[in-house]
Amino acid sequence: MKNPLKQDFLQNKKFTCNTKYLQNDDVFISINGGFKYLDEETLKKASCIILDEHDDFEGHGKIIKCSKLNDNYLQWLDELFSIDHSQFNNFFVTGTNGKTTTTHFLSDILSANNIDHGSVGTLGTFINNELVFQNQLTTEEPTYIRSFLDVCNKKNIDKVLFEASSIGIDQGRLDGMPIKHAVYLNLSRDHLDYHRNYESYLQAKRRLIENEELETLVFNADQPEFIDSLSNSNAKDVFQISNRNKSADIFYEIKNCDLTGNMKFIARTPWGEFDAEAKILTEYNIFNLLASLPYFYSVGGDVPSFFQSLSSLSLPEGRLQKINERPIYIDYAHTPHALEQACKSLKNHENKLILVFGAGGDRDTGKRKQMGEVADKYADEIIVTSDNPRNEDPAKIADMIIDGISNESKIHIELDRSKAISRAIDKMDGTSTLLVCGKGHEKNQIIGNNKFFFSDKEEIIKCIN
Repeated sequence: MKNPLKQDFLQNKKFTCNTKYLQNDDVFISINGGFKYLDEETLKKASCIILDEHDDFEGHGKIIKCSKLNDNYLQWLDELFSIDHSQFNNFFVTGTNGKTTTTHFLSDILSANNIDHGSVGTLGTFINNELVFQNQLTTEEPTYIRSFLDVCNKKNIDKVLFEASSIGIDQGRLDGMPIKHAVYLNLSRDHLDYHRNYESYLQAKRRLIENEELETLVFNADQPEFIDSLSNSNAKDVFQISNRNKSADIFYEIKNCDLTGNMKFIARTPWGEFDAEAKILTEYNIFNLLASLPYFYSVGGDVPSFFQSLSSLSLPEGRLQKINERPIYIDYAHTPHALEQACKSLKNHENKLILVFGAGGDRDTGKRKQMGEVADKYADEIIVTSDNPRNEDPAKIADMIIDGISNESKIHIELDRSKAISRAIDKMDGTSTLLVCGKGHEKNQIIGNNKFFFSDKEEIIKCIN
């Protein structure tokens, strides 16, 4: 079958499956009925729309209808961009929490070792740690991925790091790519508004590790529910990471953590035992760090150099990011497990933890009470606020969170997020630590169907100044 994307009049055109990326004179490929998301304004931008032969759409001047578009478009895209996937040694990381931190740490280490690489994830698209495009999806759609692989190919880059979200996996955004190296970080409640139940969420994650080309798989041996999933894995080499089981393939033991977040630990690996030190704030970041070690080794990295590079590590934007000399932090945590990890990391017996957080509207409602329970367990003062309420009443979302907080004396409600942050800073004294959760790196607040600029970091700086 002739490739419809390679017709003469489409030469030098840009292709996209995402209506949000459609620019003037671009070609829109309507995968699985994507034309339904084209509004009148977006339609004007498209020079051509490529549809499946069965799609009922006539609202544009230039239309190409293809037989079995949904079955063939991945092959056509590979041909269009001259992508030979066998030339790439890509890295895929999935898990409810930690995907961004894991790829960020690995990128820092690859850069420190002068190993060229690209990455695509929540914080953007990068080449050698330099931002090249601010993408909108954690796991991007196939045309985006292939256009970026084309860029990497032209720069002789054969290592690309991908964050693999459950929604991205379920929607087939990574289909057509051999998954050779995968990490399964953890699993907790998230995206149940999309997946509907925990089993469907788990099944989406499993798809990544059941890939036939899988060469290395890394997983968290301290999370028992992974064991059943691994029985279906085709990986040639499986690496368990643990800080409890000394017989694990990679075992780490924390020796010391000072008040600045500098951690000293021992890592026992298949390639030797290493005394290590890194300023990564929290214990779970040691796991996020070590999760990429088998990949680093498999692509020719020198293991001692991996550990020697730890001084170059930085925390990604919005991940337990300290904003000021005072103990004020922002974090992306928006699930019960992530919120607990963030609170545990900053809570000690000497300090008073002030927590500002909310929960997203039009999303999984079941996690709201659970997040309240976590807040009740760790925080001394809790300011419940709004966090992308979308089309829900922020007050009702707050009520559902408060259902999980038994100690009513801790609770303050301030639905204006700016005022909530200001109020929290006013409450701080010499023994206080402030944690603002939910947005992290994000720079907007979604109310109704509209996005408004909002940055927790900038609000904190404004209040301090």
